[in-house]
Amino acid sequence: MRKYTTLLFDADMTLFDFDAAERDAFGIVMADYGIQLSEGDFERYSRINKELWSQFGRGEITKEYLQDNRFRMFFDTLDTPPSIDGKTVNASFLEALADCSQLFDGAEELCRALSGKYEMYIMTNGISRTQRKRFRASPILGYFRDIFVSEDAGAPKPRREYFDYVFSRIGEDKRKSSVIIGDSLEHDIAGGIAAGIDTVWYNARGERGTADIVPTVTVHSYAELLQLLL
Repeated sequence: MRKYTTLLFDADMTLFDFDAAERDAFGIVMADYGIQLSEGDFERYSRINKELWSQFGRGEITKEYLQDNRFRMFFDTLDTPPSIDGKTVNASFLEALADCSQLFDGAEELCRALSGKYEMYIMTNGISRTQRKRFRASPILGYFRDIFVSEDAGAPKPRREYFDYVFSRIGEDKRKSSVIIGDSLEHDIAGGIAAGIDTVWYNARGERGTADIVPTVTVHSYAELLQLLL
């Protein structure tokens, strides 16, 4: 790989264990509202949420539609749906999620090792208030120059507008020497390709690639990523 000056890190499932954070916040909110859960309920909610985020990334729905409907759609799958407005539950969920900022083992050490050798930024889809609060609560805050949240950009990854927003802030001249590092082929890698920058697919879960989205490089661990960049 060529020499880079700027690392653009995806946040969730690359550095932050979003699955753990989301599960914790989900459990807290369901308990607060007295909703009895059965085995598999969180997985059902998660599938609904991920599909809505994919639709949002493709420009098929708005962020407001996603937030207003993900819990309503989940409640519709329950044998006894609660008589609670999904929008109200969503607001409580975002508050709980903002307090959940679990990192993957080794993420802090990774950021420390790369700090000072590159300019580093966080690029993340999500709700700005929630994501920024999670980031501020994390020990990796000091290693990054800024965080760019899709809500502020007015468009999510993988849309070109999101990447243009980022480079308008950090400098268009950095585009040629930047690389995005992320776990999602659909959002991080496809977005990076469309934006004309190199991509590193952080495939720690051993997922299968696709013929239509081909990253510049694939790594499966932080150790491989460090070997690549140092």
